Amino acid sequence: MTARWSVLRTVLSRIVLGVLVCTLALIVAFMGLIVAGATGLSFDPHGYGIVAGVFLTAILTPVALALWLLYLLLRR
Repeated sequence: MTARWSVLRTVLSRIVLGVLVCTLALIVAFMGLIVAGATGLSFDPHGYGIVAGVFLTAILTPVALALWLLYLLLRR
């Protein structure tokens, strides 16, 4: 039973790590959208890209933190 649990924890920790990496990539992409909109590098006359980038980054940041804590918990 313990060997099976060890394999399950390893698989779950790698899945959580993969989801965490994808979440961090999305956060970086949204931050790039914010910077591009704020500096005028993208054509966004109303600033919707900045608003959406800030909103989605604010939503994904606690998700990334929770995934990181879950990953650390599974590693122990």
